[in-house]
Amino acid sequence: MIEDRKPARRIEGARDALDERLIALLRRNARMTLTALARELALSRTAVQARMARLERDGVILGYRAEIAARTAGEETLSAILTITFTQRPCEPVVAKFRDWPEIDQYFSVTGPQDAYLVVTVAGPQELSRLVDRLSAIPGVGPVRSAVVLKSSAS
Repeated sequence: MIEDRKPARRIEGARDALDERLIALLRRNARMTLTALARELALSRTAVQARMARLERDGVILGYRAEIAARTAGEETLSAILTITFTQRPCEPVVAKFRDWPEIDQYFSVTGPQDAYLVVTVAGPQELSRLVDRLSAIPGVGPVRSAVVLKSSAS
């Protein structure tokens, strides 16, 4: 009796070990070329491109970011964590109004008395004040509170 050796069909949305390796490579360097990714994964460029397209379509890969070096000497920077409470539900349309602002390094939707945390980097105290004012002026944004970062594990 001859066994049927057809490749197993992928379950929609399921990730395999190669997907996980691809994600790990992209986390380390999102600018890796398809050729470099293919070499690392021992796949063809076309196979890597198809996997990336599927991971994007499935919402696993949400985008690609550039990590910008810290400001040069003489340039003041200030990092802060902002907490936001929303007055409108659903809050996603409100978040869409500020999510891509360049000062916002990270956005977290959370449970508890606050609805979101933002990690921001600004030029100094006045810029932080202006950012809080801009956020507070968005319809659907309630109280915004800020906490200046004094030290982080990266500094």
